[in-house]
Amino acid sequence: MINQLFWDFDGTLFNTYPKMVQAFKQALTDLNIDEVEIDEHDIYLTMRQHDVGTAIRKSAAFYGINEASLRRLNKKHQTKLVAAAQPFADVNEVLKLAKQLGGDNYLLTHRDDQAKALLEQFKLTQYFSDYVTSDLNLPRKPDPKSINYLIQKHHVDRKAAMMIGDRKLDIAAGHNANIAACLFDPDGIIGDSGNPDIRITAMADLISWLTKH
Repeated sequence: MINQLFWDFDGTLFNTYPKMVQAFKQALTDLNIDEVEIDEHDIYLTMRQHDVGTAIRKSAAFYGINEASLRRLNKKHQTKLVAAAQPFADVNEVLKLAKQLGGDNYLLTHRDDQAKALLEQFKLTQYFSDYVTSDLNLPRKPDPKSINYLIQKHHVDRKAAMMIGDRKLDIAAGHNANIAACLFDPDGIIGDSGNPDIRITAMADLISWLTKH
């Protein structure tokens, strides 16, 4: 039975990408990039298919702007805008199901404690047993050290564990830790890349899968 769930935050538990893209766009305009030159869809694709760091490096090179300045401005705007993000539909039900199945939920995010604050705002912290945020300074996914840290700390059975995320690096992190991995791909832009054990487009799909496994 799979009942030990390791969760990514951005784009998995919470629909933060629209806010993240807007923050990135604002950072670019702060650096005097004309709005008509900014391709929001391309920024989103880069964030989903790679990561924010790649989007920053790519844009800095393309527009000939200072990478450190873009990073600083993006973080400033993102902290403000992401505070208004909301969880995806049925996230609450999946978290609750893991507990009902005798398991636990763990958060693994590159974001800081703002992620925990958002979980608290929507009364979701009650379902979580522990967290790894950027404040712990563990290596970023796909390095499995953050998953292994929680597995060892809480004596988790790897056969009962699964990493859930929206990017290939989440799937790789799960597999690197020798646990199952679920790709949440609501708009179908990742596909089966990374060989996830299960691919879903809605959290409701995970509810039916977990009850059968």
